[in-house]
Amino acid sequence: MGMCPFKKAIKMIQNLADKIMFNIIAITFFIAITTNSFCVVIDKIAVIVNDEVITQREINQHLSPIYEQYNKEYTGKKLQNKMLEAEDMIINQLIEDKLILSEAKRQGIAATDKEIEIKLQTVKNKFETEENFRNTLAEQNISLSELRDRIKSDIIKSKLIRKEMGAKVTITPKEVQEYYNSYIEDFTEPEKVRVIGILVRKNRGGRTEEENKFLIEKIKELIKNGEDFKRLAKEYSEETNGGGGENIELIEKGQMIKEIDEAIFSLEEGEISNVIESPIGYHLFKVIEKIPAKVKDFEVAKSEIEDLLYKEKINEKLKKWLTELKKNAYISIK
Repeated sequence: MGMCPFKKAIKMIQNLADKIMFNIIAITFFIAITTNSFCVVIDKIAVIVNDEVITQREINQHLSPIYEQYNKEYTGKKLQNKMLEAEDMIINQLIEDKLILSEAKRQGIAATDKEIEIKLQTVKNKFETEENFRNTLAEQNISLSELRDRIKSDIIKSKLIRKEMGAKVTITPKEVQEYYNSYIEDFTEPEKVRVIGILVRKNRGGRTEEENKFLIEKIKELIKNGEDFKRLAKEYSEETNGGGGENIELIEKGQMIKEIDEAIFSLEEGEISNVIESPIGYHLFKVIEKIPAKVKDFEVAKSEIEDLLYKEKINEKLKKWLTELKKNAYISIK
């Protein structure tokens, strides 16, 4: 299960005393994670947002996977500073979540049991078995009840955001067309070729470098003498990316290493490359089909662009709306 996306950190500490207390919380968490003590759950109120609370357990649950990642990249003071930054972002994200929930409660917006169960089943369907699902919850120190609560909160937040933002967002045909024209490269599919490849690997079967070169030249000579390329690929190719005999590979321009890419895209349909050396061995390619670069038609890209612009406008309005909610909210960092 993934985490909520982080927004840019917004300074929520309103006085020096709050700031000192926040740092104490962050350092306490750092000590816990550096001693591998995630199994000890600190469950106290860390922040109050109107009539909603954020517990230290919630913060730690979101920080746990971040620590696992950062611990691979940083050490010592650098790791500590990165975790303090991460906690700042997590707290601000959770504050914004609680502000939305508090406003939803004020407006009487709720989630039904049926809505929660449907969403829960969607989450479960991402796992192969019920056991895998349960194990993942255990690994992340999240109970099923807590997951239900998170799902419930997400549904309520989505309902309120749609209510507050959805009707206020309009996308004009002119905006869609201008976006398409400005970012046409994003809607361009690169040139492609279908190829069959033959690879003689280096360091395979005790062959010497001279023997590898002799073998690929022998195959090339057989092709010149009229032998079927596909049959030779099936007989001689050693796990090539370009077909392996019976399979025909579709390759996008820029997908392969420079030497191979330049060679195969310079060929016409039916042509066979010269021997190409790469770090793994010696290659021959036959181009079966060339597919030119293609710009996605505007009508095809239209719905994709509308969705993108809609999300951008929603996010802009959401930031402004949250700023207003914060002005009128009671927020206390313990």
